[in-house]
Amino acid sequence: MESDVEQETGSDQAISESPFDPNKISINIVPHTIGQVIDKLEYDEIKIPDYQRQADLWPQKQKSRFIESLMLNLPIPLFYFAEAEDGKWLVVDGLQRITTLRQFMLAEKQTDVRRLILSDMEFKTEFNGCSWESLPPAMQRRINTSQITINLIGKHTPVAVQHNIFSRINQGNSPLTPQEIRTALFQDYRIRFLKNLVSEKTTQGQAFIAATDNSISNHRQDDLDFATRFLAFYMQDATTYVPDMETFLTEATKNIPASAKRQELINENFLAAMQLAATLFGDKAFRKPSDNDRRNPINKSLFEALSTQLARLSFAERQTLIANKSNFIYEFNRLFEKKDFVTAISSGTAAKEKVIIRHKEINEIIKLNCHA
Repeated sequence: MESDVEQETGSDQAISESPFDPNKISINIVPHTIGQVIDKLEYDEIKIPDYQRQADLWPQKQKSRFIESLMLNLPIPLFYFAEAEDGKWLVVDGLQRITTLRQFMLAEKQTDVRRLILSDMEFKTEFNGCSWESLPPAMQRRINTSQITINLIGKHTPVAVQHNIFSRINQGNSPLTPQEIRTALFQDYRIRFLKNLVSEKTTQGQAFIAATDNSISNHRQDDLDFATRFLAFYMQDATTYVPDMETFLTEATKNIPASAKRQELINENFLAAMQLAATLFGDKAFRKPSDNDRRNPINKSLFEALSTQLARLSFAERQTLIANKSNFIYEFNRLFEKKDFVTAISSGTAAKEKVIIRHKEINEIIKLNCHA
């Protein structure tokens, strides 16, 4: 399912006001053999990113030709990994090659791996139909001792820098989305917490799905991106926002609390915000008003501003806002007569002044109607 989400334009043009220090970049060149990489995979010292983008994209022929390149001692491209806090390696670039190695050399030991049988070989045609176990020992040794070069991003490299490196390296045919990069960087309780905010298996996730009328897909982690936007501006006031948006969201993900008590408070307020949005707007929550029966798509900037401002209300304030629903919706619709507000949720939405405008305007009409 594709997301019914309005495309943001020019949101990537906001210039970072706090560019990273290039002196903090730590990348080491690490010579390895294929055998050493296989050992790390076998003992779970290399983390395969947990994002929805299908990790197994290469066709059978391309996988077999990669194995054949190792048989022929041909040079292969660099691998990029990032060192996690626990010392394990995260795949930055080379995921398809890593997946191929797992399927060919570890299928016997790791039951979750689909076995690769060689086919369509160009030169080593005698090995068509072979599995790793059926290769002659001499050929197994040749593959295991094949030399590769790894660029390892040090674990002390600031997370914003790591995100930037991920973005620059992933420029292939199917580059990672910014959210997929964040998920690859934070494969721990932080991502589990974000997933619970939007999961159909949790109360707060069910409320999110209902408030958005199931319009935000988990394809390419669109739903996690929305959850991250909420969390970033819930934990930090919009007036303190410093561009660029991706750096801001990455830092927010890093700062997701480990405390179960703090997480529960966020869950409760997110749940309340989603339920309140559904009560106020019905199936038109987080969408621009329409002059006809045709419903507009979800607007990410509206979601960000509305959800965070609603989440900060007390129970009494929420009840008063519901009681004043008609006037609130009237004031909300009037916002779209203001050119500055419409621009702030439509174009160049990552600019600081536009972030501040949309949050300020939404906050004012909420306060006007929850204190009446």
